[in-house]
Amino acid sequence: MATLALLLSGLGLFFIGVRALSANLVPLVGRRGRAAFSRALRGPISCAVSGTLAGIVTQSSTAVSWIIVSFIRGGVLPPGPALGAPNWANVGTALLPLIVAIDTSTAAGVVIGVAGFITYFKLARGERMRHVVEAALGAALLLFGMHLVAVAVGPVRDSLMHNPWWEVALQHPLLLALIGFGFSLAAQSSSVAAAIAVAAVGGGLLDLSSALPLVAGANAAGMINNAVMVPGETMAGRQIFAIQVVQKGAGSLLLAAVCVVAAVFPQAVAGGLPADGDPRAQIAVLFLLAQIGGAFIASLAQPTTRRLLERYLPASPAETLAQPAFLLRESLSDPAAALDLTVRELARLADRLPMMLDKVREEPDATTPAPALLRVAGVTLSGSVKAYLAALLDGQMSRRQISVALLLDDAAANVSALHDALGEFAEVAGPAQALPTARRLIESLHALLGAVAEHGESLGAEDPEMVLSLLGHRDQVMEALRQRLSSQNAVTPTQQDALFRMTILFERIVWLARQLVNSLTQAYRA
Repeated sequence: MATLALLLSGLGLFFIGVRALSANLVPLVGRRGRAAFSRALRGPISCAVSGTLAGIVTQSSTAVSWIIVSFIRGGVLPPGPALGAPNWANVGTALLPLIVAIDTSTAAGVVIGVAGFITYFKLARGERMRHVVEAALGAALLLFGMHLVAVAVGPVRDSLMHNPWWEVALQHPLLLALIGFGFSLAAQSSSVAAAIAVAAVGGGLLDLSSALPLVAGANAAGMINNAVMVPGETMAGRQIFAIQVVQKGAGSLLLAAVCVVAAVFPQAVAGGLPADGDPRAQIAVLFLLAQIGGAFIASLAQPTTRRLLERYLPASPAETLAQPAFLLRESLSDPAAALDLTVRELARLADRLPMMLDKVREEPDATTPAPALLRVAGVTLSGSVKAYLAALLDGQMSRRQISVALLLDDAAANVSALHDALGEFAEVAGPAQALPTARRLIESLHALLGAVAEHGESLGAEDPEMVLSLLGHRDQVMEALRQRLSSQNAVTPTQQDALFRMTILFERIVWLARQLVNSLTQAYRA
């Protein structure tokens, strides 16, 4: 029982350390670091270097993938060489098992002690210093956790050496590969599984020949972890995760080939590796080389992977509608032009607002996309606008340009909320659509949103006072309508509930529309 507790505490410290390290390194990089990262993702070599560094910092290729997806959605990056950066992030994360292979328990203990004193006596002044201390503590915890695992492996090894099940597992590489596969799926990280395998080798529970299939299986599980992300993503996300499936698959094949060679010529594999015959370092080096080889192969296969995805998993209608029309990454170096393009993108989004009611009007427009489709596309495109503005704010801007960017960021948030509210309004309007009261609400809201769309088309320049007067508060009118509805017996409970919700959403939509008009007007005047 004591051995099991030691093993669990070691694994727990390791997992806490991994999370703490990545959570505190990312803020330390800061906005300038993220801006430099986006600028570096222009060519294959810079993508490889930047992706590897990002993997070291985040300790998660998935986190790097989301960063690249947001850059591409926001028009900050083109969908070209940058798609391969997460491949090389796997190389950065693969350095973790190599670090674990080095006995750093003494240094880790010192760092934990120093970090404890700094934390208790509140010696860390400022947010940046606090992140430095917590990142160092996270690194020390993961290394000390692996030391505890290595200590616990000794008794576990003694108890398993004469266990027939373990002897069977050691004789069947496929079973070891399945163990590694399952552990990697559970941990959502092949690097974490490889690091634990390194600790098991250091404790004598595994040797090089038995650890290789386990690490190969853990790496193969990375294919599943990335493949499950492909179907629900946009085209950029599908391409990024599919390329990583190729990277993990190629790396797993390389490791499988080494397993076969190790089974036939064990001395050849061990002798061909560095680290003076230390099996921990050897397994860590092999895992790292598999990531590098897989990244090279995936980079070569990237054009083919993209073509196959475009052919068999084309962009959905919502994804097509969510594509920016004006956000150009080349304009990020010219803040004035970028702000003008952002206003035009927001005007394009505002123009869609009345369209979201076309399907529930008295005379529906068959050519208009469904409200649910427009809702998803509008929220996604609003997010792209916000990402574009965030990238713009990372550069050099005047005080006035910063204020305009913040106003436009607020406008983008309002447009997103309007799409959400209008989508819900169109959904709840269905049961009450035949009622005259519901039809009047729909037509009134459609007319108001038409005025908002026209104001957006003028880029915030035309007669905002008139639009704002049209968008006056409707609280008392809606409250009177709700009281009148509660006394009507001719309306079914379902219809009454729908009408009540429509009046509440009507008030919210009018309020959000006022905020949007105000933001666009102030941005134009600034």
